[in-house]
Amino acid sequence: MFVLLIEKFRKEANMEDKQLVVKALLECYPYIDDMYDALTRMIASSVSDGFYAIFANEQMRLYERIMRYNDRKIGLYNMKYLIEEGTGRKQSILRARYMEGKSASVIASESDIPLRTVYLRLKQGIATLAVVLEKMGFDKKRILKEFGNEPLFSSMLKRVIEEDDEAQRVKEAVKKTNIEPFGSINHRRNRRSRPRRDTDDCASA
Repeated sequence: MFVLLIEKFRKEANMEDKQLVVKALLECYPYIDDMYDALTRMIASSVSDGFYAIFANEQMRLYERIMRYNDRKIGLYNMKYLIEEGTGRKQSILRARYMEGKSASVIASESDIPLRTVYLRLKQGIATLAVVLEKMGFDKKRILKEFGNEPLFSSMLKRVIEEDDEAQRVKEAVKKTNIEPFGSINHRRNRRSRPRRDTDDCASA
């Protein structure tokens, strides 16, 4: 199912899809080192198992497994390098959020800027990073080709797509309700009118 979704992303090239792919890359960053170390341990374990592999077919399966693990390590290293080169020093807010693991509220507090502004700058930063990566030769199709088979990336892309779909559903629901902003309510217009007493009645009372 998700393989078909990645294939769809490879064919389509709108800007929103590009940003989702780039955001998935950023979401991978905090886990790359741990995954790299885990694959290193798995390679060592496979090499150790090789001493007990007697038959040629067993040895071949071990070699293939080691090669897959090693290919994933190379891919993760390239992914990390690509993210770090793409963000650079100018993309400080992206680095703080995705590479240093700070929450948006912490960034807002440390930078003394509104939380809404942080979210806006993060969105702008992702759009800018998409353009930078394209200039480096990594457009959406190239990213999916290089990293689409990496389980870490595919799981992050799935999560990012689901979150985006949910956000779109919320926006559509808000539009359908057609709720007027609180600030635009005319309180004087909506106030219940009191019955007016005739001035003659007041005078005769």
